[in-house]
Amino acid sequence: MTLRKSMKRTVTLALLIVAFYFTGYYLIGIGFVPDNFTEARRQGALIAKDIVKSAEESLARLSEISEADRRNRFNKALELVRAELDQAQESRKKAISLTAELDKMARSAAGIKPVKARNVVMEAVGHEVSLITHLIVYNDVLNSLLQTLVLKFSGDLKDNTSVQALIETMNGETKEINKLNDLYNQKMKLFDDLVRNSS
Repeated sequence: MTLRKSMKRTVTLALLIVAFYFTGYYLIGIGFVPDNFTEARRQGALIAKDIVKSAEESLARLSEISEADRRNRFNKALELVRAELDQAQESRKKAISLTAELDKMARSAAGIKPVKARNVVMEAVGHEVSLITHLIVYNDVLNSLLQTLVLKFSGDLKDNTSVQALIETMNGETKEINKLNDLYNQKMKLFDDLVRNSS
């Protein structure tokens, strides 16, 4: 499955989120979490941790790429971008795996009690779905950056601002990925509290 095809799954997840969210926020029940939800959550957390770590490492590499471009060291910039593309390939695979785990979480969430905790989970899943969307944008911009640097290296492009603008966009996407994962973790902490307090 490609990352683009996985977007169909994210649309399905989004619909599940809306459906679950409006199923009675104020209903109360004894705390219960299905085993398959717990396992999907565990796997998803490991994958998301790797994605966020890669995003943080990308910030440092982007700074190096920007510096190499400003100094007209296009060979170095290209080398760094190609290394970043290799890393992006790994992140793409992880994003597909994360989408699969989020899908399992969303589908198994129907059995979660109380309903208030279930709704919090679906909000959390929504944040991770958004994270994947930003990762897709990041990869698209990264490819554009590589093409732009190739043009600069060949002398077909003189404009320095286009590279810096692409790097700024990638920086923004990386920060958004980190922010969304933080929101996910906050919601899951609230979820744990709700389930624990209803048991």
